[in-house]
Amino acid sequence: MLIHVAGLDGTGQLFFKQAPRLALAHRVITFRSREHGRFTYEDLTDDLAAIIRNQGEQRGTIVGESFGGTVALNFAMRYPRMVERLVVVNSFPRFRNRLTIKLGAKVASGVPFRLLWPVRRAASTVGLLVDGVDHDDRRLFWRAISTVSSEAYARRLQLIEALDLEPRLSEIQAPTLFIAGDRDLLISSVKEAYAMAARMPNARVKVIKGAGHACLLGSRVRLDNLLADWDETFL
Repeated sequence: MLIHVAGLDGTGQLFFKQAPRLALAHRVITFRSREHGRFTYEDLTDDLAAIIRNQGEQRGTIVGESFGGTVALNFAMRYPRMVERLVVVNSFPRFRNRLTIKLGAKVASGVPFRLLWPVRRAASTVGLLVDGVDHDDRRLFWRAISTVSSEAYARRLQLIEALDLEPRLSEIQAPTLFIAGDRDLLISSVKEAYAMAARMPNARVKVIKGAGHACLLGSRVRLDNLLADWDETFL
């Protein structure tokens, strides 16, 4: 079983480019993250554990993207026996630009969502173009993220602001693959991937040339091929 943990959008709908090919060899699960109240990483990882149990499984391959990567890392620490393998895409253990994340969390908490939408759309468009996401797929992207509430978006930014997993990364024993795009405009994904892998006993890094933060929506990353290649060395 392979479970995708969504990024900041939390919709579970933006795995559509990868899921069909992965489903040929894996049971693929996507889900919408909780959106209301002052939820914590503990809540989000408990939700993930419940999904695995409800599927009648004891463990699975966890694929966490961006913010979802931080959830996946937390999950591997809290529920190590439920992680068969860990795949972390364009993520981080601590957001380095402290001023940006503090400002983002504060603005998202206090500004009506309709006023933030033009800014989010402009920023996301640049990232989608870097990854060569075509027109039809961009429409699916906008449709999905338009359903995200300002409450959920702000709370996820608050969680990122308080996050610091670096001291505990060595606790993660599960085989881990870090995937990083070398044209990520949001975070220094390659640098973060190598730094995290250096702290973990069973981690490796795959850098994707020309890929950005939205690489799972583009054509440069095929998770089915990457996992198949990893299987050859993992098994």
